[in-house]
Amino acid sequence: MAAAGIASSLLLLSISLAMPGIAPMASAQESGGEFLDYPGTALRGSASAEFRRPLDDCRQICQERSGCAGFDHSSVTNLCRLFPAVASAQSDPLSTGGARQKIPGYRDPANAESWYYASFSGVDLWGGDLVTKGLDAPNAESCSALCDSRTSCRAFTYNQEVNRCFLKSGFDFVQSYPLGRSGLYFKAKPSAPPPTLNADWELFTTSGLIGNSMESAAISYQECMQQCSSDGGCGGFTWVTARPNRCFLVNGTNLYPVRKKGMTSARKNSRTVTPDFVRAVAPRD
Repeated sequence: MAAAGIASSLLLLSISLAMPGIAPMASAQESGGEFLDYPGTALRGSASAEFRRPLDDCRQICQERSGCAGFDHSSVTNLCRLFPAVASAQSDPLSTGGARQKIPGYRDPANAESWYYASFSGVDLWGGDLVTKGLDAPNAESCSALCDSRTSCRAFTYNQEVNRCFLKSGFDFVQSYPLGRSGLYFKAKPSAPPPTLNADWELFTTSGLIGNSMESAAISYQECMQQCSSDGGCGGFTWVTARPNRCFLVNGTNLYPVRKKGMTSARKNSRTVTPDFVRAVAPRD
């Protein structure tokens, strides 16, 4: 199953009907792309062509014909039928069907996108906070439960250092952080590989970086990071949460932090993070 660093896009097709009570038919003109698989299914409708060919050939021929909205194939007779429109379908254990769109009023296709949850250790998801200062939570499991209870929550980060839960509608970037536990919800097809996150920064809370630094005019943590990111000589930055806030870009590599109150730092350190586990969840649309 799968998705990455995260994010799948979904096209929602709205069909308006002039006559109430009439189900829409999936036609070749309305759709394109790969077929949705319906094992154990025979299609209903007027076939535009019938011939005896293996299943893979049947699928390919329909795929290559712009006017083909779907097909079915009988494993007993080896009969392939092509359809210009798919009105409905019925269960048939000896047949395999395929359609370019979901079949109205029928079960979901075997390769339809579903919702999943992925859990990650040692990362902080930055941005998209639903509650700016976070919520109190005793542990990461409680934070995960809070996110799960809100359909508007698509991700979270739990900071074990201060026991704060940050529920998110999404996120802007990923930072490595040993005391961070994160999770995200996403849609993917069953055959998709597990999602990975690209963490380009290593976060140090309550810390400043030692090195040759230069103060910047950045007015936010994210802007401070962006200025360092665009500077090839900058190896990290320190954000001072004083009044006013101050940004210091630190040159060099192998930068090390020292504990300092009122400071947050990050250094460049790219790595790919794989999930601890991925599991299917109920729809969150």
